[in-house]
Amino acid sequence: MSFNKLSLSDSSTNSDTSSPEAIQESQVQTPASAISEPDEATMDTSLESMFLTVKTQQNDEIKTSPLLTLPPLETAPPSHYGLLGVDSRAITKAKAAPKDDQEAVLAAPPSLSASRIFHNVAAPSSTFICGSQGSGKSNTLACLLENCLLPNKYGVLPKPLTGIVFHYDGFNSDAGGLICEAACLASDKRIRVRVVCAPTNIKTIRHTYRNVPGVIIEPLQLRDSHLNTSRMLDLMAVGETNVPLYMRVVGRVLRELRLEQQETGGYFNYQKFKSKMDHEDLTDMQRAPLNQRLDTLESFMVQTGNSRHRTNKYAPVTGGNDWTPKAGQLTIVDLSCPCVTAEMACSLFNICLHLFVEGTSPIGRVIALDEAHKYMTMGPESRTLTDNLLGIIRLQRHLGARIIISTQEPTVSPKLLDLCSVTIVHRFTSPDWLRTLQGHLAGVSYMSAGSDESGTPIDEANLYRGAVRPLALGGKNAGMELFAKIVSLRTGEALVFSPSAIIDLRGEGDAQADDIDTKAQVIRLAHRALRVQIRTRLTLDGGRSVMAA
Repeated sequence: MSFNKLSLSDSSTNSDTSSPEAIQESQVQTPASAISEPDEATMDTSLESMFLTVKTQQNDEIKTSPLLTLPPLETAPPSHYGLLGVDSRAITKAKAAPKDDQEAVLAAPPSLSASRIFHNVAAPSSTFICGSQGSGKSNTLACLLENCLLPNKYGVLPKPLTGIVFHYDGFNSDAGGLICEAACLASDKRIRVRVVCAPTNIKTIRHTYRNVPGVIIEPLQLRDSHLNTSRMLDLMAVGETNVPLYMRVVGRVLRELRLEQQETGGYFNYQKFKSKMDHEDLTDMQRAPLNQRLDTLESFMVQTGNSRHRTNKYAPVTGGNDWTPKAGQLTIVDLSCPCVTAEMACSLFNICLHLFVEGTSPIGRVIALDEAHKYMTMGPESRTLTDNLLGIIRLQRHLGARIIISTQEPTVSPKLLDLCSVTIVHRFTSPDWLRTLQGHLAGVSYMSAGSDESGTPIDEANLYRGAVRPLALGGKNAGMELFAKIVSLRTGEALVFSPSAIIDLRGEGDAQADDIDTKAQVIRLAHRALRVQIRTRLTLDGGRSVMAA
């Protein structure tokens, strides 16, 4: 049968229409004109439903931007935001004007109002703050925490978040020590602040925080239900090389207990774990480091009762600390104690971090590391804490977490710099710190000033027309020029790097509005930086320098 004679009517004359050959011929015989295809208008309508509109894409990008200026904020305001600071150019212009002409200066563009930079609290983000002592780091950290916990007239916060701050200070004695300055947020009664400390130092901590109103002090007390296989392994953190032999035994015992737990349900049984380890054939040399870590853990555990029979995971403080998320509450884990080393502090911070972020809650979370350089060392405990923080940053959108890391030295963990969405650089004078930033930050690279990645010159005047404009570097050596600007920063002033931050909008009538890279009409900070004067904190300042009388 020839193909030109094959038609649907021929099927009645075929004796074997169900054979593969017949089926193949019936498929070939259908003319192309008989296949119904949608017209162009129908196809366009169908394709449009598969892509976001320009307006929707623009609004989504604005609402997920970690920082915003006034134009994008007015276009698609997020549900939660707070004031971070203003463009330093507006401050300089206002201060340089005659006193009798202040109102005229503030009203003229760029005014202080138009130069505001906002912190998007609604979107999960990660912020890295660095700078020398006295440059304004603690004030910046306090401002970010206020934006997350304290409703105020400079922003919108219908649902306050819950927060945790990790603090450790090796400079302490029986006479007292240094407070975590974030505790001063308790000066506003709308924020509930509790300080969780080492049981071996609770009297000293109470004395240290005696002048901070409204702070609740309680010892860190862990229950069996606060522990699990993963946290026990983190507690036993050892170096990547020369892993001790006893760790193989620990791993095997934990696996056995994990299998039993999967069959019977319930929580991790610490007493059973310790009993199994006591019956293992370990030498005295192997038991010494193991017992040292377990003794540290036991000093922070509830000493009375058998917690494995408890059914409520969030029991009252008498049976362990309450880690239930509460809006407007700030928990400060202050492990400053002569009996607690920086390595021990990191191990306990790990457990508290997991307790804070585990479970589902409609309340957003903010996690802050205060003076991280004091305990983020090169030890295995610190690396474990860093890895856990990196994991939370990678999952911050799913966990609803905002992470803030404040440190003097940006060298404490360069990996954190790679993933942080915002980096706030206060004044410092170390060239080594600049080299660290150059290797991990967009905007502090060896890229030539005034050009993009391909070396094409950028018309800055045409690209940035708003009141907030990026830092201009006009010299041949952009790195040294940037270092000079960092050294000259005033107290409370900072360079802000945030490639995804939206700092302006391009109108539809602009000459470049049809460019393929600007269809969403948003202007990002990209590899540039902003010079920002951070606002002063609304709560009590607990970090003022002690001067001679």
